[in-house]
Amino acid sequence: MRAVEQIGLDDDSVRAMGEAFDIACSRLIRASVLDASNVERMQRLAAKHLVHCARRGERDEWRLARRAMFLICMAAANERLAAAQETMAKAG
Repeated sequence: MRAVEQIGLDDDSVRAMGEAFDIACSRLIRASVLDASNVERMQRLAAKHLVHCARRGERDEWRLARRAMFLICMAAANERLAAAQETMAKAG
């Protein structure tokens, strides 16, 4: 049995997740949200979120991509804010 079948995903779900992942990552790389310092971590986060959404029944690749992009942007912004606060604390 394939791994995706074990977690309850059919071929349509896998296709939609793959398309959404590609859409989200390519757009966020072009927007410089994803870079060498965070790309692997953010891709793992997006993949987990896409599986979660697909398991709940979402099949539209554009809705999945938007959800992944929002999650990645939020996580990246939180990381940048935390780094800036740490820098300010050290300087202050």
